[in-house]
Amino acid sequence: MNLPLKKLLETHTSGHTEKLTPEEQSGDSDNNIGILQRELFENGDPVALYDRHGQVIYTNPAFDRIADAFSANAPLNGFSDDKKLNSNDELSALKALAGSVINEYAVRINGRIEYYRAKHRAINNDNGEFIGSALLLTSLSEVKALNAALSLANERLDDTTRLVSDWIWETDRNLQITYVSPQVQKTLGFHPSELVGRSLTALLAASSDELEARTAQDHRRPFRDLNVEIKDRAGTSHSFLLNGLPVYDHQNGNFAGFRGSATDITETRIRQLALFEAKEAAELANRVKSEFLANMSHELRTPLNAIIGFSEMMSSELLGPLGNEQYQGYSHDILVSAQHLLGVINDILDVAKIEAGKLHLTEEDVNPHEVLGTVKRLMSERAERVGINLKLETQPDLPHVWADARKLKQILINLMANSVKFTPGGGRIDISAYIDQRGDFVFAVTDTGIGIAKEDVDKALAPFTQIDSQLSRQFEGTGLGLPLAKGFTELHDGELKLVSEPGKGTQVTIHLPARRVIPN
Repeated sequence: MNLPLKKLLETHTSGHTEKLTPEEQSGDSDNNIGILQRELFENGDPVALYDRHGQVIYTNPAFDRIADAFSANAPLNGFSDDKKLNSNDELSALKALAGSVINEYAVRINGRIEYYRAKHRAINNDNGEFIGSALLLTSLSEVKALNAALSLANERLDDTTRLVSDWIWETDRNLQITYVSPQVQKTLGFHPSELVGRSLTALLAASSDELEARTAQDHRRPFRDLNVEIKDRAGTSHSFLLNGLPVYDHQNGNFAGFRGSATDITETRIRQLALFEAKEAAELANRVKSEFLANMSHELRTPLNAIIGFSEMMSSELLGPLGNEQYQGYSHDILVSAQHLLGVINDILDVAKIEAGKLHLTEEDVNPHEVLGTVKRLMSERAERVGINLKLETQPDLPHVWADARKLKQILINLMANSVKFTPGGGRIDISAYIDQRGDFVFAVTDTGIGIAKEDVDKALAPFTQIDSQLSRQFEGTGLGLPLAKGFTELHDGELKLVSEPGKGTQVTIHLPARRVIPN
């Protein structure tokens, strides 16, 4: 229909039907008006025209597509089945106000809730008489969806800002605070509204050159984990990690301010300081202990050397016979005990020096065959005495290593002594040396002894510790063999590895780095 709106209404409300002229049927002699009307009515939003009695006289296709849904669902403020205006009150309001009435509808269309805004507009003739009305429906579904999404996003943001320990802040382009999350009240005691309008830099207990550099007009850039001090309401200073991002206007791209968070690390700082002080105290106590052991070991060795020397003279009767044969036995026992005690003291002194970082290597070109041969000769008698088979396996073309020969021998002797001590008679101990896949030089001592549980390995490598902690231990010793071997290995920048299984035996490998290998 291309009739002018008033003409259309007047035609249907004059009490009789007039035959319209071709010009009237075309809507206007001006074709442009007809095209505009067709676009507005036929292809636009849902539109319906009513006469003065509220009877529908025209609906466009968009209105027809949803009119049935309005009628079938009987929505609030909806339409009746005959597509009249909903109520006489609404019609009266249109007549009285000679303006418009706006309502909102919610209807179910194809299983979905759709929202519409309905604008009822009164139409008067030239004499100002009410001759009908027009209804224009505008879909609000997209707006409602956007509002719902915005409401959900705001709800999430509110929940997040309440739950996280950080407080969120925003500033304008002049670094004046425009928003602070409620969490700030827990950390600083200020209500958010008390901080709005204050400068971000004014919150700091002391100025921050880095913050000023990052927020300067010509160098605005993000900052992260910036350490700052901020005073609370009571004047107590708190440590914070400040994070911020510059924000720009989406429409014109102009700088709009900063947005970021602040993390209270006051308690963390206190704990870190306490840990640092505890670490310093432990290191001091360890140094004092090491110095004490070193001093005491040195003081004890002097009288022990005298005891060993004199007992050795008495045992060999250099100045004549002792007389009673029991004196001979006593002097021998004194010599053996003193030598054992001297060995223990030397081990303690070495441990103390390692811990104090005062033990140094005397490095040289070392032939591993000579080292292994010496160790085997020293340990063979002890192994044979308890019925243990000792076997040495090496490659004939083993390269030399750059190391401390005496320390290497002590490492292997300690490992062999442990194996002999904890391997029952009839067992076997294998010593080997080889170059592994990484090019490291490896010494390995493998036994068929009683083994060590996996959870006890760290204890076995700790000084002055034995796995069997009962007062009447089956095996004697100070527990320094493995720790000394480990310490001497690490002095060579190497690594000691221990693999063991109770009842099956133990393998200890000494890995010297490839750079210590001297090519043949």
